[in-house]
Amino acid sequence: MKSFFKKQETLFVYHRYYNSVQSKWAQKMDVLINDLSRRKLICLLILFTILTGSYFIYNIFSAFNKSDLRGQNTAAISKIRTINFKK
Repeated sequence: MKSFFKKQETLFVYHRYYNSVQSKWAQKMDVLINDLSRRKLICLLILFTILTGSYFIYNIFSAFNKSDLRGQNTAAISKIRTINFKK
């Protein structure tokens, strides 16, 4: 069976700006966590996971909770206006 797509011969090369930002970020993170023990790193990872997980669960819960309408505008649209209407 013939393949629909040709195999890519050259590898994808990222822009040099992206590569430099990525290497600088990696160096900065290496300096920040260099003196931390493995136990502290695992504790920070667990803390980060709990905080982000609870944030996303709160967002999902507030999206489906109908009694909390403080942040939503429930005003009805009276008339639809056309944009860039040429006469």
